[in-house]
Amino acid sequence: MRTSDRVFLEIPITISGTNPGGRQFVENTQALVLSRRGARIISKQALVPQQNLTIRCLKTGLDTAVRVVGPIMGKEEGCDYGVAFLHPEVNVWGINFPLLDGTENPAGRVFLECANCHAQEVVHLDVFELEVFLANACLTRPCPQCKTLTLWMRSAAREEPNPGDRAALDSRHTIQERKSPRINLKVAVCVRHPVLGQEIVSTENVSRGGFRIISHKDYSVGTVIEAALPYSHGAANIFTPARIVHKELGVGAKTFAYGVAYIPSPLAPSLTGMRITQPK
Repeated sequence: MRTSDRVFLEIPITISGTNPGGRQFVENTQALVLSRRGARIISKQALVPQQNLTIRCLKTGLDTAVRVVGPIMGKEEGCDYGVAFLHPEVNVWGINFPLLDGTENPAGRVFLECANCHAQEVVHLDVFELEVFLANACLTRPCPQCKTLTLWMRSAAREEPNPGDRAALDSRHTIQERKSPRINLKVAVCVRHPVLGQEIVSTENVSRGGFRIISHKDYSVGTVIEAALPYSHGAANIFTPARIVHKELGVGAKTFAYGVAYIPSPLAPSLTGMRITQPK
């Protein structure tokens, strides 16, 4: 079980250490995924498991010692590595990550930034906060740095999507072409089908007209399903009809990424309880 959330965000870093040949190096590179206790970084160096490095976040100017966990995947510009902080109490990223103890059941999770001091935080939203955020694209909440209530919006930093989302962000759909704006948001959704059964997954993004999920079930394009979003275990959830309109291979083994569109009906707006409007 992870002890903190992860943020898919590319930020510049430097890494320094000693390579297997005994030569010291300093490399300007990027962190790709951030968490309270580690990161996914890219490096042209041949790093080995248990090797110690020093990471400097160029945004905050803070250094921290890390241990290489191992390689994740290779690519032309280098290899992705997982690293773990040796001193996780050092907030090298300058981002507030809430601790996870397994008891959380947020309706949504989003990466927000204070409009006043630009503090960044992974925020867990309850159902009411989620509805306000989706309706207004912002929230008023306490800022620990400003010591007062401030306006929080999605981070102005270049937030990278989960790798499973990237194929959906190609030239086929621009934001101007979509009928409704999409918001990258993790929300629990229950999907059920009369043959394939029921599953509870998390959205990758949502809009007024539908959502995107990653699933282990193999649906065909055009399959009609029912969905309850947001879903809360034990609550009186209401399901609305929807259709699989897009399908592609996911990142994990035997997973699929689906674009789901609500089937228009008089009840559809009230079933989701969510309104997404274009920010003014």
